[in-house]
Amino acid sequence: MNKVLKYSISALIAGVLVASFGYTGQASVFAVENTKNVVQQTPVILKWKGKTLSQKGLINNGNTLIPVSVLKDELGLPLSYNQGTRTYYLGSGYRQLNMDVSEYGVSANVNNYYIYDYEVKNIGGKLYIPFKLLSDYMGVQGVWNPSLKSLSITPRAENDVKITTELLETKTKDTLFLVRYPKLSGLGNAEVEKSINAVLEKHKNQFVEDSKEQEKKRDSSVDYMYQAFQNFAVTYNENGMLSLVIDQYSYTGGAHDGTIRTGFTFSLKDGKVLSLEDLLKEKSPTYKVGLDKLVMKNLKGINGFSDQFKGLGQDADYYLKPDGLAVFFQQYEYTPYAAGIPTFVIPYNQVLPKGTSLVK
Repeated sequence: MNKVLKYSISALIAGVLVASFGYTGQASVFAVENTKNVVQQTPVILKWKGKTLSQKGLINNGNTLIPVSVLKDELGLPLSYNQGTRTYYLGSGYRQLNMDVSEYGVSANVNNYYIYDYEVKNIGGKLYIPFKLLSDYMGVQGVWNPSLKSLSITPRAENDVKITTELLETKTKDTLFLVRYPKLSGLGNAEVEKSINAVLEKHKNQFVEDSKEQEKKRDSSVDYMYQAFQNFAVTYNENGMLSLVIDQYSYTGGAHDGTIRTGFTFSLKDGKVLSLEDLLKEKSPTYKVGLDKLVMKNLKGINGFSDQFKGLGQDADYYLKPDGLAVFFQQYEYTPYAAGIPTFVIPYNQVLPKGTSLVK
């Protein structure tokens, strides 16, 4: 791995209070060194497309975990391993889950977009993935039967659109650019497809231009490279809507690096970028009152909250997830740097009237 890239990824992880893991795991697939105490596990019956599987999942601390071997053998997800970096690669394209294994645990990212709310577990020398991670990012859904302790997994019914990851990788004298951005195709409506790609292209180009401006202001006495990285994840791709989250990371010296997060939710009918008001006001004219209260409650739970929040504006930052709205705030917006980018997932049933749904 490029020395500069390795450093900057570690800096990014540290910036959001997540430990950076070294590359010292075992080399054989599924046989990773177990460095944590094995606790009592509850087995879970797994079904895929109605078929009961021979392998079982586990319930661990309230989370349903799926063995990587199930995803490879039963769901047919490709799996590979890089011994040099001790990294497992599961799936493909923008849904590829990358897992770095060390004696400290497992650091995971989807499509190089780091996720911190899901813990891939090393139990008894095997890797287990939280089903919530699979449901949120890897195109499956599940129905839980509490009496049978069974989970029935099926593919999600998603929009008919192809999403690819394009990479701009350049290195100038003073700056390393690693910019991954999404591109849509196969939508069936050329004008809508062109409109959405233009928005995503403009967002990427602005980041590159801003980074080059920073490069021009560089102090000639410093001996480190500036870094500019962009990564994205697809968070919702159903019901004629597509939602993505994009992180733009920069390091130009000083005590801290910085990340700017942007959420885009598109209507695949006309290519429009949808605001929260576009999504909610027609169904719930007073949605903002309840949403502001929920957000304020969550913000107050963060140490160092500045108490300056007066309500969500028309351009509020958010993206869609299968189970709710993910409302977020930038670094320093209302909380100290150590709080990272505060993100709160508000279930749809808490912002939509009973009997209604997000579907337009």
